[in-house]
This record gives sequence, structure tokens and C-alpha cells, in this order.
Amino acid sequence: MMAIRVDKKMAVWIFDRLVDARIRMHYPYNLSKATPPQVPENLPRSLTRGSKEHALFLFALCYWMRGGIESDTATRQLAALYDFAPNIFLPECAAKMYPCVLRGLFRFAGLTFNADQIAHLWKANAKKLAEEWGGDPRTIFSGIDTYEEACARIQNKNGKGFGGFQEKMVSMIIYFFMDAGMIDRWNFPPPVDFHCLRIVFASKIVRASTRDRTRNGFYTKPVLATVRELLREYCAERNVDPVILCEALWIHSRIMCAEHPGNMSMVSKTRKGRRTKITPVPRWTAAQARAYERTCRVCPIEDVCTFCIPSAHYYIGGMLQMRCVRDAPPQQSLFSILD
Repeated sequence: MMAIRVDKKMAVWIFDRLVDARIRMHYPYNLSKATPPQVPENLPRSLTRGSKEHALFLFALCYWMRGGIESDTATRQLAALYDFAPNIFLPECAAKMYPCVLRGLFRFAGLTFNADQIAHLWKANAKKLAEEWGGDPRTIFSGIDTYEEACARIQNKNGKGFGGFQEKMVSMIIYFFMDAGMIDRWNFPPPVDFHCLRIVFASKIVRASTRDRTRNGFYTKPVLATVRELLREYCAERNVDPVILCEALWIHSRIMCAEHPGNMSMVSKTRKGRRTKITPVPRWTAAQARAYERTCRVCPIEDVCTFCIPSAHYYIGGMLQMRCVRDAPPQQSLFSILD
């Protein structure tokens, strides 16, 4: 049994700082790149905000929110696909299409990651949307206001729900729909993705026994359940909008944490699934030291950030790995960037 410890006091301290910075639009949230993927400029221009078509687009976008492709890139490519073939987003049309045709359209739009698997999910879920929910994913949330009720309708479990949707994707579609004003706000755990896990493990909010690691490192069902409950309790007790917490964690890790060279990797050009060779990058170069100055050095939670947790192991190998203790550039590198 994995021994999981949660430092709730530390969680409140860290989450409060990040949420406050997000609300006040302080650095790095004031940068032009500090935006979630579903911002209007990434969406098809013909979509009316809050419409059925908008909901169908966001539902489809969830298929590419599982890693393997940058979320912004996936959104823009999916938007291009919508402009080219909008009918495939309509459940009554997609339910009648062959997966091989859908796969070809995905690849034509540059959405090659898991194209075959997503094509089958797209068709099966379109059929379910058409037959059970009137072809409109907004109706899934009719009459519910809890995460448990949402999971009961959406999570792929015991022959119910939608293919490809587990707890993270249930949270993702809730987040998308709340952000778009399609459903009322109520408390739910933000998606427990890599960025969220990196922050809670790097800062030792959550700690798990190293003896109980699996081949996925600390990416286990007990850990994910623990983090989900931690996020939901924080939002309830601090009266924080889960949409804001979601963006505060995701944007911070993506823009700030990703710049530390300890979180960077060199990935073999020859991909062999989980056996793909992943190695740390050399450090510290002058460019890395400059990046450190604009990220870690001004980070509101640097004092408690302890570990480097690279994304490559997660997205390629499905593993959450603490690579090393987070360090700072040597003094000579700091002097060199001031010259």
C-alpha cells in the first residue's frame, strides 16, 4: 500500500499565491503566451461562443488534451479541421463515418498523435451523443451540480460514459464548459494533469514512499485520487473558483517550471514507446542562466520548490519521475549574463 502524505498547510500557501497572481494578472500571467488553449483566437472564427457547435468543438478537443501534442497547437489544428470539414463534428454525421476516413482527416490537419485510436473514439462517442443526449454535449450537465454526478454520466466505466473519458477528462470538459459559460459554476477538482502533479510533487505538497513506486513512478491511481481531493477541498475551503486554480497551476508550470534545465530532456529520434531513450540536457549554459533569472528567480514559490520533474518521461513513458534536486546556476554563469 502506497504511503501518501499531504501537507495541506503548504498547499494553501502555494495555491493562494498562484491564484492571487492569476487573478491580479501578475507575472507570468500577464505574458501574451499565458493563455489556456481554448482562447477565442485559437478557435474557428465561425463558432458562436456558448453555442452547441462550440460545445461539440470543446468536447472533441478533449481527445488531444492527454499529452503527446502541445495543447495550443492541437486547438489551432482542430480549428483548421473544423473550417475544412465542420460536418464531422456533428454527432449524427460522425456516427455514420468510417474511422479510417476520420483518421485521414485528422492526419491531413496535422493531428497525427493517436489518430487511429481517436478516430474510433470519435465515432463511438458521436453515436452515444446522438442517441442519448440529442447530439448536444451541454445536455449531459442538465440537472447536475456535482463532480460525482458528472463522472456517473461521462466517465467510461462499467459500460457507461464516453470512451477515453476518465476522471481527468471529466474535469477537463467541466472546465471547458464552465469557462465558456455553458454551465453554472460549482466545485469540482481541476484536471490532475502533468503540470498540476509537477507543482505538488516539486514543492513536496504531496509525498509518496519511494518503496511503493510502480513502473509509472508516482503516477498511480491512489496519488491521482489524493491530488483530486486536495484540489477540491482547497477550492471549497478557500472559496476559490476551480477554473482559476486550474489555469493558475497549468500556466505556471508550462511557462515557468518548464524553463529550468533540470526539467528539460533530450529525446532519442528513434521512438520505441516507453523504451524511448530520454536523457537530461547539459547545464548550465548562459542562455539557461538567463532563463533562470526570468523564471525561477522571480517565482513566488521558489523558496519551497525542491525537485526537477521533467515532462518527457510523463508524455512519452507515462511516468512521473523526480529527476533531481532543483539547483541554481553557478556563480560564474550569473556573472556572465551580466557582462
